[in-house]
Amino acid sequence: MAPPVGQIRPGRYLAFFLAIVVVLYLLVFLTGDHKLSPKLGIDLQGGTRVALTARTDNGPPSKESLSLAREIIERRVNGTGVSGAEVVLDGSTVVITVPGEDGEKAKDLGQTAQLRFRPVVGSVAAQQQPTTTNTEPPLPSVTGSAAPTSPAAPTSGAPAAGTTTAKPQGRPAPALAAAPATTTTKPAATTTTPPAATTTPAAPATSAAPAAADPALAACTDYLTLLADPKAEVAKQITAAKKCRQDPKLADGKDAQGNAVTADQTLQQAALASLDCNSTKADPLVGNDDPKLPLVTCDQKGAEKFVLGPSFLEGTEINDANAQMDPQGVGYVVSLSFKSTGSKIWSDYTAAHVQDRAAFVLDTEVVSAPTIQGAINGDTQITGGQGGFKSAEATELAQVLKYGSLPLSFESSEAETVSATLGLASLDAGLIAGAIGLVLVFLYCLVYYRILGLLTILSLVLSGVQVFAVLVLLGRWVGYSLDLPGIAGLIVAVGFTADSFVIFFERLKDEIREGRTFRSAVPRAWVRGRRTILSADAVLFLAAAVLYALAVGQVRGFAFTLGVSTILDLVVVFLVTHPLVAMASKSKLLSNPKLSGLGSVQRSGAAQRAARVPVSAAKEV
Repeated sequence: MAPPVGQIRPGRYLAFFLAIVVVLYLLVFLTGDHKLSPKLGIDLQGGTRVALTARTDNGPPSKESLSLAREIIERRVNGTGVSGAEVVLDGSTVVITVPGEDGEKAKDLGQTAQLRFRPVVGSVAAQQQPTTTNTEPPLPSVTGSAAPTSPAAPTSGAPAAGTTTAKPQGRPAPALAAAPATTTTKPAATTTTPPAATTTPAAPATSAAPAAADPALAACTDYLTLLADPKAEVAKQITAAKKCRQDPKLADGKDAQGNAVTADQTLQQAALASLDCNSTKADPLVGNDDPKLPLVTCDQKGAEKFVLGPSFLEGTEINDANAQMDPQGVGYVVSLSFKSTGSKIWSDYTAAHVQDRAAFVLDTEVVSAPTIQGAINGDTQITGGQGGFKSAEATELAQVLKYGSLPLSFESSEAETVSATLGLASLDAGLIAGAIGLVLVFLYCLVYYRILGLLTILSLVLSGVQVFAVLVLLGRWVGYSLDLPGIAGLIVAVGFTADSFVIFFERLKDEIREGRTFRSAVPRAWVRGRRTILSADAVLFLAAAVLYALAVGQVRGFAFTLGVSTILDLVVVFLVTHPLVAMASKSKLLSNPKLSGLGSVQRSGAAQRAARVPVSAAKEV
């Protein structure tokens, strides 16, 4: 027969809770690394956290693009040999967490790494600023002209070069050759001296933007205005950059409708003048450039500006990339091997454009623009220009090319590095704060509730045992890392858990004041108190859930532990605290008013009832 309302069989509830704890710790010791230790965040064990926020020009990025970006970044992380790193999505932000001393590598893992091969239509030294006036024709910013598309390379899809390009004086373009197995001799590069700087007065980039009478040229004016505005939306900057630096008329070819287009040197001049190759601002076109359109950009060293034709080969056709010492010079080179389709396109293109320059464009910046010395049918090398790449530069470039380009452009919204020593100090501080909080709660419960206070302390200890096991398992199963905000959430949760006990005990005192014994008051107090406990915990869990959904970064750790602790609080109150109080009420020793702390409540209730009796009797008379 079922017990009356509010009365329970305490042994069954405690046995059920014990079974839950046993199962949790069996999972802890039989799964994962079998260690009784939660996964710690970088602020507790040291390391680096980098948050990358997607930059797009057409609204929020799609979930598919974000998922693909996360997978590629994760492959890059694993490729660096770092152990214990994790890459997770936080809304439209990719968060990279690398524990230990290797965290600095994570700061470069968010490179878009969109490698494209483009023909060089023309180039000019970065310090050479073309100018225009109302009375004189504009000085040419690009010497030579692009030849029409060559029929010899139909598979490339790129306009044939045949271009005589002006190169910066004293800085010869690197030669492009096959890998050592098929190396060709590099002849000395011939350079053409650009117009003397003394005959061309330097002008700031903004002054080179023509009057807004021509809509095509006005786009560069708008681009410069938006680029200089720190409050301008990224989407608008990207759109303006495309209109200025990717106009179809920047090179001979075809527009989006397939119509023939002739290069407009005035527009080339305005686009080149809009560039500041030494600017520290992020290029809006990174990850957002259109491979089917020309591109005006700088090289990575900020020494040369280029007008490039549409891409004829994408970096997705790369099969492998490795850094190695340059066997024919100084520094390092990056050796590339292509997939079958990409290899054919590259071979056909190089055969049809001997002595022309081809630009290797990484994230809209020209990494190298070597001269093609002959047809290349095997591996290809990217040189770093004069002096080549440094070891770290070549290794970094090879890594990002090897593991793929990101489908989105990202900017670092947060970068944090914590030393292991500081992490241990933070962990100690968090544990000390938690211990002080527990001691204060224990003292309050003992002084105010006596035996009931001991039951409160036992309930809190069992709650801590349960929470600890859950945190260990969450670290293994969902990658949750306990950080300082998480510890703060646990400490705050101790107060809310104790608050549930206080609600129950105060309801118990109310029942005793009304004249009931300790034993008979327990079931009635539980029925009345559990509604309040459920309501309070429901509101707290809802607040934690909203905070977790809306917050970003470490604040979510606080919300997560607070929400988890709230759920486990109910488990402890229902399966431990209530049964223990019910057992204490049936014990002659524990229900002694002097020990239970309920003696003063009983005396107060008796005095109130005695004071009401004469008044009632007088009314009857």
